[in-house]
Amino acid sequence: MSFAQLIGRYRRLQQDLAITYSARPWHSGRIDRLADELAETERQLAVMVPLGEQDVAIQADWRKR
Repeated sequence: MSFAQLIGRYRRLQQDLAITYSARPWHSGRIDRLADELAETERQLAVMVPLGEQDVAIQADWRKR
């Protein structure tokens, strides 16, 4: 998966998690799954971008949108 695809997935997961948290009653299984997927996506992003360049690369990609 490319960096741009991972950023898109990360954003989508964040939105889905926010929507799921706003629903009552909470669906804890879905929240757990989304949190796990979000953490995995963050790990994949961290591997793709060298440590000192992570903030710069992510900020540059977010400004494009």
